Amino acid sequence: MSDDGQRILSPATMRFCPLCATTLTRAPVAPDQREQSVCPACKFVFYLNPKVVAGTIPEQNGRVLLTRRSIHPGHGLWTFPGGFVDFGESVTDAAVRETLEETGLTVEVTGLLNVYSYPGSPVIIVYRARVTGGTLTPCAENDRVEWVRLEDIPWETLAFPSTRDALREWVAARGVMPRG
Repeated sequence: MSDDGQRILSPATMRFCPLCATTLTRAPVAPDQREQSVCPACKFVFYLNPKVVAGTIPEQNGRVLLTRRSIHPGHGLWTFPGGFVDFGESVTDAAVRETLEETGLTVEVTGLLNVYSYPGSPVIIVYRARVTGGTLTPCAENDRVEWVRLEDIPWETLAFPSTRDALREWVAARGVMPRG
């Protein structure tokens, strides 16, 4: 369980082989002998790799689009549109899809802002984007979507380290020193 009571996927919660349903054991695996979850029956090694999140920082008239989360993690805090990349989906397609799902807006990716990686977290890939259509609308995952000026970014109530780091870079690219 995480600090907010959510169940999380971790090496300790992996119990059964996804191929044959045998109970997994922990064992060192070549070549580096790092301990992994291994199936004693079929020898499948369950490598638990970080998931990938794709997000956009939609820009319009010097403002950035932020969403306030209505779900955990980060309930009540602000971030930019984003979410998990689905199997078989490109990262850029996921970023565009998540933006549409979370804001009602279609966007065009205009460039890579950066890639963010923190221990125990997904890998977060953030793109700059411009709006090409749609109607600004919140979704089940957020209760507010707002265009925010640089000087009004709510630094004290940002949801994740990646949110803070990406917005700092976005602001700095405009020649302004971020407050947060």
